[in-house]
Amino acid sequence: MTPQPTPHSCEPARPRPARPRRATAALAVGLLTAAALPTLAAGAAHAAGAAAPLPPGTYVYVANAASNSVSVIDTASQTVVATVPVGSAPTGIAASADGHRVYVTDSGSSSVSVIDTQAASGPAVVASIAVGRQPQSAALSPDGTRLYVGDDIAGTVSVIDTASDTVLSTIAAGPGAEGLAVSPDGSRVYAADTGGSSVTVIDAATDTVVTTVPVGQTPVGLTVSPDGSHVYVPDYGSGQVSVIDTATETVSATVAVGANPHSAAVSPDGATVYVTDAGSGTVSVISTATETLSSTFSVGVAPHGIALAVAPTGGSAYIAEYGAASVSAVNLASDAVTATIGVGTNPVYLAVSVIKPLPTALTAGTAQLSLLPLGEANLNAKLTSDGVPVAGQKITFTASDGRVLCTATTNSHGKAVCNTAPGLLESVAVLLTGYTATFAGSTYYLPSCAHGETALL
Repeated sequence: MTPQPTPHSCEPARPRPARPRRATAALAVGLLTAAALPTLAAGAAHAAGAAAPLPPGTYVYVANAASNSVSVIDTASQTVVATVPVGSAPTGIAASADGHRVYVTDSGSSSVSVIDTQAASGPAVVASIAVGRQPQSAALSPDGTRLYVGDDIAGTVSVIDTASDTVLSTIAAGPGAEGLAVSPDGSRVYAADTGGSSVTVIDAATDTVVTTVPVGQTPVGLTVSPDGSHVYVPDYGSGQVSVIDTATETVSATVAVGANPHSAAVSPDGATVYVTDAGSGTVSVISTATETLSSTFSVGVAPHGIALAVAPTGGSAYIAEYGAASVSAVNLASDAVTATIGVGTNPVYLAVSVIKPLPTALTAGTAQLSLLPLGEANLNAKLTSDGVPVAGQKITFTASDGRVLCTATTNSHGKAVCNTAPGLLESVAVLLTGYTATFAGSTYYLPSCAHGETALL
């Protein structure tokens, strides 16, 4: 019978008291040397502590314009856990849904830095993509296949294929493009024409401009509602937010907020819009039901970018304070600042992503039972994640009653092999019922298990 990968539905290994055995029966465990993988970080790399891939969790990435770096904040500890050097004057930033890639617009280098958060030695730039002059903003398509970059001085939007990290097309937009947002269905891209007091609407299927919507003065960090029905545009020079109805592509309302509104973020339920007021040191809270200002709360000096991290137990807003070299974490339930986190100088935009443990699959092979000498040889299993071998992980082999037969560590091919010498009755039981290989999971990987057969030599 050909063994098949099995999801983690079998019982985990449970050590049982050893049964009395002959004096000559001994347990032989073959441990294979773990090796690091270039495509999936292995156990050896993870053990390096800080110089390792970011473990599963929720992270905020902050573009520090005057420090030429990106700060990585772990929301669990509210501390910076990594600082990544990037190009000159980074401003815009976008993170992939799985948190494995972060894209940063280097406005002083006319390029985009691509950060791999799962690099073996810790988050690092793995590619640099040339774009238009002075890129200021970035936004990903919902499926993550396209990155849109607003080229401020060039007055264009660069469209990047994230699979190849190459520019597919360049779209002439209005002057500025200092803010970008993509509709939830991926059909429209909205570019804030900072120098033109308008928003350019782009058809994502054809990479062509559909229309231009007049708004207030100096529009910047706009955002789209979760249902795609409205675009909220902070008009930096007008002290207001323009609300665009996407059905008609016209402004349906304007809401007065604090001085110099810079960026906006919408709650997942679409009920609330949060707007940073750079000139007031505040965040304005807008009710979308009434399209009115419902409250404000104070943060640090010159707040710019804002991003929301929402969990089942509550949520937080993270606000980049351009004039204070810090990020404020705000409890959305109380609008109270719960932490002030030091980052690089002049933080502009930020992004949030969740890194989850990777799924795994085990494939167990056929072991051999020998009678002279009595023993089980070649109990084996292969551990993969998305088809890629995973090295350095402990696999436990058990009999049908849960008794541990032996353990082994996966090698560079993801394979673990061990031998054991159980008693006669145990050997017969393994011959008849086979064995179970179990991976209990780790910080980076989810558990899995598989059933293997035994053949008589």
